[in-house]
Amino acid sequence: MKATKLFNLLTEIDRRLNRLEKSALSYREPLVRTNIKAQPFFALRDEVRRQLAKVDALREADVAGLERLIRDLQDFTIASPPLTMSPQRFDVSGFSNLVNGLRIGLSQLSPVEMLEAIPGQKTASFAFGFRNDMLTVIDQPLLLHPGEEDLARAALENAIEQSAYLNEDVGNSNASPRLKDGFIRLQSALESRANIVQIGSRAQICNRLVNAELDELSGGQAGLMLGHIETVFRALAQFPQWRSFCENALSVDLDFPSVATVAESAKALAREVAKSGAVDPSVADALETVSQWATDKPNPDKRDVLSLVRTLENVWSAISKPLLSLGKEMVSQARKTVAVAVLGALIYTASQAIPIMGKVPGAEWVQTAYSYFKNMLPPANP
Repeated sequence: MKATKLFNLLTEIDRRLNRLEKSALSYREPLVRTNIKAQPFFALRDEVRRQLAKVDALREADVAGLERLIRDLQDFTIASPPLTMSPQRFDVSGFSNLVNGLRIGLSQLSPVEMLEAIPGQKTASFAFGFRNDMLTVIDQPLLLHPGEEDLARAALENAIEQSAYLNEDVGNSNASPRLKDGFIRLQSALESRANIVQIGSRAQICNRLVNAELDELSGGQAGLMLGHIETVFRALAQFPQWRSFCENALSVDLDFPSVATVAESAKALAREVAKSGAVDPSVADALETVSQWATDKPNPDKRDVLSLVRTLENVWSAISKPLLSLGKEMVSQARKTVAVAVLGALIYTASQAIPIMGKVPGAEWVQTAYSYFKNMLPPANP
C-alpha cells in the first residue's frame, strides 16, 4: 500500500477543513465545538487527524467511516455573512472525490495485506468452504456458552421433539402445502444442528406463513404452530451465536430497494455459478434461498438482510484465500481454478451491490476486496 499517497489525500481533506474553519470567522456564526450544528464538522476533522496519525494502518472500514461523516455534512450549513441573505451550505463533493482516492489507494494493498484484511466465515445462514477442491456449503457448528451447555442442549432437544409432533399433526390437517413444507424444513434444520442462523431463518419463515394463513387455520392449530415457533426462539436464545447475530442485525439500516439490489446480485451470482458448473449445486441453492428470505415482504426482517449480506461475504472470503495463499499453504491448481471462476462471477454480478454492502457494519472489507481483485487479479487473466 502506498502510504504516502494516502497521507497526501488525508492531508488535503484536513487542509480544506481548516480553510473552511478560517473562512467562517467572518460569518455571524463561527465554527466552535460548543455549537451543536458544528459537530459534524469537528467529528470529521478529528477522524481525519486520527487516521493521519496511523496512515499505515488505514483500512476500508476507516474509509467507510470517513464517508459516513462526510455524508453527515451534506445538510450542514453555516450562518450567512452580513451582506448575504441565506445560510451557506457546505459543498461535500470535493471531499467525496478525495475519499474515492483513498479507496483506490487501498486497492494497491499487497497480497499479504489483503489476506490479513479478509475475515473468516461469519455467522450466517450459509457458510462456504472447499471439499475435494469443490466450493460447497459447509456446517457452522453450534457453539455453547461455558456453564450453559446442559440448558442449551435440553432446550434444543425439546424444540426438536416438539417439531416432530407438530409436523405429524399438521400433516394430517388441511393446512396449505406451503405451510406444511415450511415446518418440515424447520424440523430438518433443527435436527441437522448444522447452522444456528438457518434454524432462526426457517422459524421466521414459519411465523410469517402462519400469520398469513390465520383465517384458514383453527384456533388450536394456529396456537400449536405459534407456540412451537416461540419454543424454537427460546431454544435459540440459549446460544451465544444467535444472540450476537441478532444484536448485530439491529445495526443494519438498508431500505427495501437497496436490499432488493443485493438480493438480485446474489440471484445473478447463483445463476452464473450454476451455469459454470465450477461449484457444488448447494452453493447456488444457498444464494437463491437467502435472496428469497430477504425479499419475502416489503419490510424484510433485519436478521434476514444481515444473513444475505454475510452469506455473500462468506463467498468472497472462501474464494479469496486460495488466490492469496502465496505459498503459506498448499493450494491445488484445481482449487485455484474454481476460485478464479467464482471470482469472475462475483466481479460480473456485484458492481451495484458492493456500495450497498459497504454500508452494513462489518462488511466494509468487501469493497476493498472487490477493488483489489478487479484491478490486480482480472478474472479473464488468472
